[in-house]
Amino acid sequence: MLRVNGLFEPQELKHCIRDLVALSTLPTSWKDYNSQQTAESVAAALISMLNADIIYVSSPGLGDDAPVEVIRTSFVSSAEAIDRIKTIVRGAWLDKRKQAFGIGNTFGNGELHFASAPIGFGENAGIVAGSLHPHFPSDAHRLLLEIAASHATLAIERGYADAQQLRMASLVERSSELVGFVRLEGSVDYLNKAGCELLGLSGPQEARHLNIIDFITPDQQSRARRKLLPQVMETGRWLGELNFRHFKTGEDIPFLVDWFRIDDLLTGRPTNMATVSRDLRGQKKVDKNLQRLNVLLEQRVSERNSELAEALKRLTFEAAEHALADVRAQELQLELLHASRLSAVGQMAGALAHELNQPLTALTNLVNAGRHMISKNTHTVESVQEVLHEASAQALRAGEIVRRLREFVKRGETEMRIEKLPDLIREASALASMGSGTHGVRTKLKFDPRADAVLGNRVQLQQVMLNLIRNAHEAMVESERRELVVSTSRLDEETIEISVADCGPGVPDEIAEHLFEPFHTTKPDGMGLGLSICRIIVEAHGGTLQYEPNLGGGAIFRINFTFPREQ
Repeated sequence: MLRVNGLFEPQELKHCIRDLVALSTLPTSWKDYNSQQTAESVAAALISMLNADIIYVSSPGLGDDAPVEVIRTSFVSSAEAIDRIKTIVRGAWLDKRKQAFGIGNTFGNGELHFASAPIGFGENAGIVAGSLHPHFPSDAHRLLLEIAASHATLAIERGYADAQQLRMASLVERSSELVGFVRLEGSVDYLNKAGCELLGLSGPQEARHLNIIDFITPDQQSRARRKLLPQVMETGRWLGELNFRHFKTGEDIPFLVDWFRIDDLLTGRPTNMATVSRDLRGQKKVDKNLQRLNVLLEQRVSERNSELAEALKRLTFEAAEHALADVRAQELQLELLHASRLSAVGQMAGALAHELNQPLTALTNLVNAGRHMISKNTHTVESVQEVLHEASAQALRAGEIVRRLREFVKRGETEMRIEKLPDLIREASALASMGSGTHGVRTKLKFDPRADAVLGNRVQLQQVMLNLIRNAHEAMVESERRELVVSTSRLDEETIEISVADCGPGVPDEIAEHLFEPFHTTKPDGMGLGLSICRIIVEAHGGTLQYEPNLGGGAIFRINFTFPREQ
């Protein structure tokens, strides 16, 4: 900043003082100006005070405001020429980065002399004044320019700070949570509108007559005074649950309280304490309702599980009384079906509980909703009937699941021994051709003499083969080429493999993802348990069952077993 005593001419000093007084009055009129208006005012004042030919003002963008550029010139008045002058001046100033510089006059003879002063704390905002007078800029010109830039900087920064303060005040006042400030001794400086409403106070004026301890219920005041507030002063913060009292009704209100200390930015000393506290009544009500519903749900599930266990007991007893067929082929076929159903019972208990849980949960919720609607007496008969109708549908759905289970479970026994694998597969293939026929399928059996034995239950393993072969027959009903290859092979010293390969359409990707899961089926009358049961049986024998697409079209199911050793 130039010193005033550097001005030698008395007349020049007199004019300078006059202009300084005029400049000092400008910030008063800028109180409600935005950046654009402030820049226009600075440019208009300086072009007269400095008797300048060009005044260019670049104001910084703060917050959401964009940067502002304003130019005043005595050369021309057309918009195109003004834009051209602005581009030339801006480019020359940014390129030179000097307080005083000169450029050629593109609009006539002579040289334009410039002086500049920055606005704000950046590098791209400032005031640039230009004149054709050879003695421009004088010390007085530079002094006026720098003071104008300082005034503009303060005005713009103050406007931005005021806007930020207004936004923050609006945010606090509109908050739904309790926000307050207190002095270090505890007296209230401020409490927002939501805080006054939550605690039954008429407004901030009433709150200012209170101490922070007055907000806390009597049973918790001693703890707050002796432990919590000292902790805030010592560590800077305390977060936890406290009960505040309602000043009109006396109600105890649970709050999640966040107390924190505010320190002076310069000295670091504590100046205030503040809080942002949340009313927990709604959350606690929801938690209580959820707890009650969980207890009720557990009771319902326990009752349904008892009923299910009794139903399974009756079904198992009924299945045990089922008679064996007279013909050997029919006996073997029934035994295979019995074994597969018994193998699924263990998994079915979990699967059935899962299936029943959805309709039973829906039924419970619908009945409770109906009871609530009736007790409130605010709903029409039609709306209650609609809820009860949906509850009835869910009950029928649960009954249908139980009915499917009753039809599924049959009896059988498990015995493990070394079986001849070729004989086991031949019998299963013959059984698969009975009843529905082979659908014109030509079956090839290929046996590796090194894989002629397996340790397992003959009935269960034949059920696996029967299921896979029948599935292959059904898959190739619409195929032009109907060829089924069942083969055995010795993979290594430890493993033998059985493969069932068909020429059908194969399995779509979206179905293959759930191929071995229970109750997934594409058959209209199927339960979706066949492949699930097959995998359970194979894994119970220490093996694996996997699916892969057939390269020539169709599907391949591979079963791997550990080769049995001599006992």
